[in-house]
Amino acid sequence: MSKNINVPKLRFKEFSGEWEEKKLGNIATFYNSKRIPLTDTDRVKGIYPYYGASGIIDYVHEYIFEGEYILLGEDGANIVMRNSRLVFLAKGKFWVNNHAHVFQANESNSFLCEALERINYTKYNTGTAQPKLNAEVVKKIKLNLPQKQEQEKIASFLISVDTKIEQLTKKESLLKEYKKGVMQKIFNQEIRFVSDDGSEFCDWEEKKLGEIADVSKLAGFEFTKHIEYSDTGKIIALRGLNIKNNSLVLSDVKYIDRSDFSKLSRSKLYMNDMMFTYVGTIGETAIIQENDRFYLAPNVARIRLKDELNSIIFVNHYFNRYKFRKVEIEKYIATSSQPALSMTNIRLFKLNLPCLEEQTKISNFLSSIDTKIEQTGKQLEQTKKFKKALLQQMFV
Repeated sequence: MSKNINVPKLRFKEFSGEWEEKKLGNIATFYNSKRIPLTDTDRVKGIYPYYGASGIIDYVHEYIFEGEYILLGEDGANIVMRNSRLVFLAKGKFWVNNHAHVFQANESNSFLCEALERINYTKYNTGTAQPKLNAEVVKKIKLNLPQKQEQEKIASFLISVDTKIEQLTKKESLLKEYKKGVMQKIFNQEIRFVSDDGSEFCDWEEKKLGEIADVSKLAGFEFTKHIEYSDTGKIIALRGLNIKNNSLVLSDVKYIDRSDFSKLSRSKLYMNDMMFTYVGTIGETAIIQENDRFYLAPNVARIRLKDELNSIIFVNHYFNRYKFRKVEIEKYIATSSQPALSMTNIRLFKLNLPCLEEQTKISNFLSSIDTKIEQTGKQLEQTKKFKKALLQQMFV
């Protein structure tokens, strides 16, 4: 017997037989969209979404579509950044301008949406100065499809996965907003913690960063004379790109095992040192969690507390406040060829500090929120990867 070719690797057991190749124009009905003939100054905000090639660009008082329609930007770009989708299923009442294709599947909109999500649209683009997806070219796109019942079963299953992704995305967003709001209240002292015996802590005290911490960087001569980069090894030189979103990002690192470490003692990093980017992308922070693995690279400052009267975790949370970044950090930024801070100005940063015990309580509270955000983010990424794997195996 001949082996079936057009069948997916993963399939619901009640279905069999090969999928059939068809052109999009033969399995969907296309509709005309049009631009609202109003200038930006004339347009009045309404309640109906107004879609363009890059998503919802406005809300208007009129609509030309009602129901469920598939939208695809004529340049193959995202219609909306909804879970990073390229194709979007619009529902309700809305207007679509002439920069997006609008159509309905003859059978299952949801299935067709997922099938079109897997297409590489760059090969269908026409034009030179600005590539675009011509309507007639779009209609000639070929897809493999099963019978309607199997389409609906696949679509229903994937919708449940999308629902999980949306729930986790919303949860992550709400946790971040909650943290942002509670941080503002804590650092404005609208919320105060109390000691274990219920007594109030003392007043907060303003200090300059240079008073409580040693701030240092890698000198240029150290880098040119004593550091040798390699793509393999154990000892990592932390660069600006390795510090992002309050964490170390070690997917792209440079090793310095063959360097002259006897001349690099001040750039060696220890547990509880805080990293701070001061050139280009300014203000990214991360705390070192282990000894004998990291050294400073250029454009990253090391902040090391002078004593145990303060918490580096608290200082790190303090640095990541929006108000601190806008009011304290930005006033010292020098903008020549690229934004930069001097070590002298970093030492001038003002921090309002409670006693160590209250710092610890605040740090533990905010870190617990960070843990929930991190866990939710991991669940979200795992669910996205799960769906991606499904799409690779459930479609032909």
